[in-house]
Amino acid sequence: MEEVSHQNKVSSPSPTPSVCSDGKKSDAGSVAAKDYAPTRSTKAAAHAAESASFAAVVEAACCHRNLIPGLAETLEASSSFGIIPTRVASSKNNSSGDEGDNTEDAGHPILPSINSVSKTAMRLINEFNLPPFVTMSTKDSAPQLKLEDPPLMTTDNNESGNITQTNLNIRRRLVVKGAIRGYRMSRATHGVSSGCYYYEAIIGGDDSNTQSGQKRPLHESSNQEEANMELDLTTKRQKTGHVRIGWSTRSGDLQAPVGYDASSYAIRDTGGSRIHQSRREDKWGGKDFGPGDVVGFAICLSGANNSKSSATEPSSLGVEGVTIGESNVENSSTGITSDTVIGNNIRFFINGKQIGDKAFDNITPGTYYPAVSCYSDSSVQLNFGPHFVYPPKDVHMMQPVSDLCLAPPRPEDVLCSILSTSNEGKKPLSSKKVDERVVTAFKDLVKNESTIRHDAYLWHTEMQKKEILKLRKARGLPTKELDAIEQPMSDQYASMHF
Repeated sequence: MEEVSHQNKVSSPSPTPSVCSDGKKSDAGSVAAKDYAPTRSTKAAAHAAESASFAAVVEAACCHRNLIPGLAETLEASSSFGIIPTRVASSKNNSSGDEGDNTEDAGHPILPSINSVSKTAMRLINEFNLPPFVTMSTKDSAPQLKLEDPPLMTTDNNESGNITQTNLNIRRRLVVKGAIRGYRMSRATHGVSSGCYYYEAIIGGDDSNTQSGQKRPLHESSNQEEANMELDLTTKRQKTGHVRIGWSTRSGDLQAPVGYDASSYAIRDTGGSRIHQSRREDKWGGKDFGPGDVVGFAICLSGANNSKSSATEPSSLGVEGVTIGESNVENSSTGITSDTVIGNNIRFFINGKQIGDKAFDNITPGTYYPAVSCYSDSSVQLNFGPHFVYPPKDVHMMQPVSDLCLAPPRPEDVLCSILSTSNEGKKPLSSKKVDERVVTAFKDLVKNESTIRHDAYLWHTEMQKKEILKLRKARGLPTKELDAIEQPMSDQYASMHF
């Protein structure tokens, strides 16, 4: 018996079943194997569920990249490594008391944090020309030019509600300032390939106020001497810097002015000359314009369907734009009718009045972008709509360039679209293999980015209305349809947050 006991004592640490004195195998090893088996299978099942869940959210995000570009980019980058990412949650007991750091703990460990998705979404808006509105393109502008934001507008009581430029940090880049030497070009983020579209350029200058966009009327001068000083100052500004503005395709040379080659058409401030392929024509019916003037630019391209527009940047989002209706009624002040605008032509307006007839007719078909060239200390503020200082008289034919970038859907509509639409007949998030906790965390990320984009659009639209209201009031123009913008911004954004 002592010998048998010694044998059992030596063999007991091994998982291999021991043999007793009667020749029967012990159950010790089998019990141990049964203890380990459920653990391994559970981990394998959990890993498989995470793999299926991560693949599903990546597929859903990439299929709706136009709605959630930041989330799609973040998830796609994570999936490129071929492994499921695991985010290490930060400590909830933050000694600094900064609640913002705790957002890293939200959601599911295999998904990116809300902070990281928010940063990517903002980076795409500000640095990669994916804002939910039309602006000047940083990638499609000569580096010598400066692209700046218009002055921040606030409400009359100096309250900007719960959405401000400070907490959104959105760049609008609607002001183009000139290069030290030579003309350079800057183009907008969206272009026109068919239809009739319109935008305005408010001319700035050395001492001019681009934001007010107004020359002081001579009757406001107290005497003739002040009037002469005003005229001298205006002339001086026009000679200090110059601008050429119009339309250009992507092939237009950025290191040259608009109108330099066959890819662009322009008018210049001096004499209102029209320029194409570096050929200048002074006596076509043009007119001088300078600091304070509002110059309008209309383009009509027949295309396959004159009522459709084409936005060539991926920032056009998710819903159909508003199409202004057609009309065959001639407008007495512009002479534009549905019959005369069909075809490929460009027209110019100064302070609401059309200059000449068609500045350019039978232009080469293509996709044309609003384009600005500034020389020396000149500056231009672009207004792509939807509201204008001097709206085109035939509003039934002209659409604002802002319509080229479709308004982002409401966050709840984005979520509904992602959950309800399928990819080639499959709905990845509806699979039984997908972990519901992952789907819930994914929904939170979708809401977060879609709210950022939607609020950015609302904020930009609010600022644009306020800018036009100020310009119209300064010029004594009607403001009746814009009076609604006096309401507090918080009322408009209250339902946009989750």
